[in-house]
Amino acid sequence: MNYLRTFKFASKCHLVAVLMLVGFLTGTGRSIGAEEGDGSPEERERGMKLIGGDLSVATNEVERFYALGPAARNALRDGKVKEAEALATELARLAPKYKQDWNYGNAIENANQVLGQIALSKGDVREAKKRLLASADSKGSPQLNSFGPDFSLARKLAEKGESETVIAFLDSVARFWANPDERTELNSKRIASEHLKQLKSWKEQLRAGKVPDDPKWR
Repeated sequence: MNYLRTFKFASKCHLVAVLMLVGFLTGTGRSIGAEEGDGSPEERERGMKLIGGDLSVATNEVERFYALGPAARNALRDGKVKEAEALATELARLAPKYKQDWNYGNAIENANQVLGQIALSKGDVREAKKRLLASADSKGSPQLNSFGPDFSLARKLAEKGESETVIAFLDSVARFWANPDERTELNSKRIASEHLKQLKSWKEQLRAGKVPDDPKWR
């Protein structure tokens, strides 16, 4: 299985996540592993490594929480399935402790998308469906609210005829990605409205027995 293509979505969110984590590390947010106001190049570099999935630079549980998702995706991309499964399982166990953290939605998505892909590769469609739905079971995140979720597992399940589950996934996604009524900034409202139209179109295609032909699904 080509996991590199499967997880290309993660790179879209990478820069935003880096900036947020570096903000925490350098004292513009809650400091983790750094003194308040420490804006050193070393800490910025460490923040980039953390959000890129380098677990070796994590100094505490919170930092490991930030790094686990990308680490699991990286392992799966590289074909290290057992390692990816272990990291994703650890993240799924850890995430409930950080429900108020900006990274919670990302963690829920990363853990369940990785475990869903692994389940599907083993032929366990039931578990893959469960994981797809669980991956959208959050209030989103700064990255998910802007870029949306990873649709690759949804596509693979749609190709297997599991349209009902995929539609339910899209309905969950709408809560944080296609919610213009809950946004205040005009441009954000406009973008969320466009996402809502996309979801409606995709659901119509799925009900017609088709897999959405959209770059986000490839």
